[in-house]
Amino acid sequence: MSVGDDIKEAIVDVGSTYTIVRDAGNVAGEYGLLEYSSQVTKPITIEHFRRAMIAYDTDMITGDVVEFDATGHRFLVTNIMPDLFENAVVHYESVLYKCNVTSGELFRPSGETWDDPMDQYHRDPQWETVKAGCNAMQVAALYGNDLETENELALLGLQKDEVLLPHSVGAQVMDRWQPYSGEYYMVTTIESRRYPDVDVLIVEEDRR
Repeated sequence: MSVGDDIKEAIVDVGSTYTIVRDAGNVAGEYGLLEYSSQVTKPITIEHFRRAMIAYDTDMITGDVVEFDATGHRFLVTNIMPDLFENAVVHYESVLYKCNVTSGELFRPSGETWDDPMDQYHRDPQWETVKAGCNAMQVAALYGNDLETENELALLGLQKDEVLLPHSVGAQVMDRWQPYSGEYYMVTTIESRRYPDVDVLIVEEDRR
């Protein structure tokens, strides 16, 4: 057996099963060792930030959503870093953010209509659904004493109201984000380079 196989066997022995949630079909049966970071002390970072040790032959990629079977909690994969030994990957260290939204909806403007045909000055925007059932992490801006150390700020990097969403969803500026029924946000900026295959949506209350 290789070193990677030995580590995988250990992860299976002490880890937890998870399912990779994909539109094209879920991938089940993998194991990971989920850990909290020892660098954090505040509830916001303890709640949302995880590290995981993953086997060398995983199907997991950045931008995936994974659900740990024992708890049902879903996480967005923001980084996967290989651990090398003798020029071979023996396992991966991954960084996960907990999805506090699991049925969000993303809409796109598709024109306008007149709510009252006699009123030519008041028009209501129409929306088409880009994707329903979105998994995402949405967290309000963190300022001042909300984070205790610079390390904690670096873990999330939140300076504005942000939504972390898989890049595959295809969000665009001016889209409408609905994390929960009746709660609307407008996408004002998209940062696509902070995490591989994950978009960071800067949002504000949508009054359209």
